[in-house]
Amino acid sequence: MGEIKSTLDIVMEKTKHLRLSNEERNNQKTAEIEKKIKGLLQKFQHQVLPQDRLNTEYEQLKKEYHLSDNSIFMNEIFLKLDPDEDNKLLLALLKDMCGVNIKEIESVLNDYQDELNSAASYKMVELRENLAQKHFISGSAVVPNLEADAQWQAEAAELRSKFGRLLDEAKNKLECK
Repeated sequence: MGEIKSTLDIVMEKTKHLRLSNEERNNQKTAEIEKKIKGLLQKFQHQVLPQDRLNTEYEQLKKEYHLSDNSIFMNEIFLKLDPDEDNKLLLALLKDMCGVNIKEIESVLNDYQDELNSAASYKMVELRENLAQKHFISGSAVVPNLEADAQWQAEAAELRSKFGRLLDEAKNKLECK
């Protein structure tokens, strides 16, 4: 009587001649490193992992995978930077763990917030005046809903796009060094 083979045995038998190329192995290794770094950064951002512990775990990761520089780590931080979010923790990592001068990135992020707040204030005044003139709604309790205004959404998206490009330029300058 013949031997009964499991599906795994059959698959292993049919694929035993297949081998990964060096490039495929390197890509797989890089993807694995990126995944682990993303996990560490996410824990750090959610304040589950303190910076000293993150540093320790990242150093172990560098030894385990024989990483000679912080380029993958920096790239993952760059991917997480968002002008609409609080980036202080990520910027601290760039400065403390990677030794990066973050002034230009901070400047772009601060300029974005300043310009966004200024534009929002101007738009709020404009919407209040519009409500008072067209609908006879006025008073100190009137708070226009910026998020419901299509024109504001377009202006905010344009600002995000403009400062997104500036942020990308600042990040690219750091990657080159």
